[in-house]
Amino acid sequence: MKRNHIKTILYLSLILGTASITACTKNFDEMNAPWKDAQTADINSLFNGAVASMELGAQEQATANTFIYPISQLGTTVGSSGYSMQNASNELWENYYRALISLRQIDKMISDSPDKAKYQNIQAMSNIIKAYKTLRISDIFGDIPFSEAGLANLGPTNYAPKFDSQKSIYESQLNELKTAVANLTASSDQISIGSSESLFNGDIAQWKKFGNSLRLRYALRMNDANASAAVPHVQEALTLPLLENIENVGLTPSVQGFTGEWREWSFHAGLYLRMGSTAWNMLSDSNNPAGTGIFDPRAKIFFETNAKNEWAPKEQNTAVSDGGEPYNRRRDEDWSNKGAGNLLSNFNYYFGRDKNIPELIITAAEVYFLKAEAAAKGVGRTASLADAKTQYENGVKSSINFWTSMAIKSSVWKENKPSAMPTNAELNAVLANPKVIFSTSLSTENALKLIYAQRWLDNFRQPYEAWALTRQTDATPKSSKDDNLYQSQFGFIKKLNYADKEYQYNGENTRNATGKLTGEAWQKVKVWWDVK
Repeated sequence: MKRNHIKTILYLSLILGTASITACTKNFDEMNAPWKDAQTADINSLFNGAVASMELGAQEQATANTFIYPISQLGTTVGSSGYSMQNASNELWENYYRALISLRQIDKMISDSPDKAKYQNIQAMSNIIKAYKTLRISDIFGDIPFSEAGLANLGPTNYAPKFDSQKSIYESQLNELKTAVANLTASSDQISIGSSESLFNGDIAQWKKFGNSLRLRYALRMNDANASAAVPHVQEALTLPLLENIENVGLTPSVQGFTGEWREWSFHAGLYLRMGSTAWNMLSDSNNPAGTGIFDPRAKIFFETNAKNEWAPKEQNTAVSDGGEPYNRRRDEDWSNKGAGNLLSNFNYYFGRDKNIPELIITAAEVYFLKAEAAAKGVGRTASLADAKTQYENGVKSSINFWTSMAIKSSVWKENKPSAMPTNAELNAVLANPKVIFSTSLSTENALKLIYAQRWLDNFRQPYEAWALTRQTDATPKSSKDDNLYQSQFGFIKKLNYADKEYQYNGENTRNATGKLTGEAWQKVKVWWDVK
């Protein structure tokens, strides 16, 4: 099947081989056994499955996202469904270790092949996926089994792998990204897996940019905790090709062939979400209910009005309830029917209903903000607020353009849909707003606050990345109102609890990793790179 290589959205084409989850508790019984399923598929199928595993799972959409939004303050909550966050932990953990088995199997099959040298690109691409998934899951849980993990299919002696420190995982996987990118080659002797290369359709240049950009992200994330290891990676990554302009990487259901059915649960499953004052204050100059203070077009893309068609942000950390059904499917035909009790502004309905808005991995805008951060701090390069300003402004414009293009391209989006891309004058007006403007006379601290704020906004549909940025920097936008309430409900969560199955099958190692702490006590322990 021919795949389109469309830069504006993604470089992806994937047919998922996994079954859809049709109920919240489906397959929970299977979670009572270790992840040891033998992988007998060929390299093509294993690689495709590894990419498929980057799709957000049902519990990640329905439970985890709704908790992470108020933790990162990209959104706020007006109630709870009672869904357990542990369900999300179990799913995230299982997803990673099932994929790791496949990735380890790819390693073995290539190692055993008489044509090993011809699989150099496939090995490098597999290692980039492995590094991304490993670094991401360690950001969520901290220390995890890795060096001895993903081998349970080889027998019971591999059911209880040791936990690796997050420090060692970061160091090893950043080196893995460096080596993988260096090994990518345009040589004609390389074996192709055709359409099963489902991320960039064999575009080696894009694989390199992807790997380099991930390396820059994670090296800067660990810089405050381990500068001696981070700086060389940042320094080198800044000299290599990185994602730019419209090169945004993620998964798109129409291209990959998955349904995205659980996306609708992102804003009203675990917790019932509304637009909070923290995000609103970054997008509008006033609380005028008519929205006359809105200066950033992303406000009307990310959020929408209440049932009275008024902009009504909820104070971020206050305990206020709200009614209505703003995420009910009936709005497909009756868009204004948000329920009479809906008094607060909502997340935009179409982010749940449009299955073809991509599930993002990393955006060009984020890469610009990473380069701005390095320039402002002088990490891996000479400090320069002038260059930081350039990269920051590129990031803001890239983010606004990307999210506007997503709304315009949506076939589902009918109401309040942008009619055109922003003009240069409109983009410059956003950059000139007092809440956005970047001056080279700023202190480094204040320059970084601007950079982090805009990267945080761009992470709107990557709440885990916003959460990581919040923990890393302690400088993303936050409300100072009712901070004690925020800390008691959300702010204390620095990591998620390990999966139930890990306690069951790898109990001694798991209890040693947590120092015998459980529940909220363990969640309050910071991940390794969170030193602020």
